[in-house]
Order: sequence, then structure tokens, then C-alpha cells
Amino acid sequence: MFIMAFIAFTGAVFHFAIGGVPDLRVCIACVVFTLFWARIAALFANKAEPKTLNRVTGSVLVILGVSLFLLFVLA
Repeated sequence: MFIMAFIAFTGAVFHFAIGGVPDLRVCIACVVFTLFWARIAALFANKAEPKTLNRVTGSVLVILGVSLFLLFVLA
């Protein structure tokens, strides 16, 4: 998590340094939805077995990977 936070922070700093300004409405929506879904994910994770969590995480990552691949290859 530390590495991911450091990379995201560094990217944000350089994005702002080159004049990139985020849309405030989009930022607020991202924060609200992240907090909402993080709460739901935490409830699920506390009740699930590690094997189930591994499978769900793997499935989500595969779906995201295929989606991004199709988005960039077919676009």
C-alpha cells in the first residue's frame, strides 16, 4: 500500500505541476463512491474465507485487465 500511495502521490504532484486541474465534481464523486464501496468490501472481507477473497480478487483483476486490453486494442 505504501508503494501504491507514493506512486499515486508523485503522479498527482507532477500532474498539478504541469498545469493539470481536476474536475472538482468528479473528485468528490470518486471520494464518495470509494468510501461507500470500501465499506461494503470490508463487510464482505470480514465474513469471507481467505480462499474466497483470493478468488474474488483474482476475478476482479482479470476482468479489469481484459477490459483495459479491449479498450486500448479495439479503440
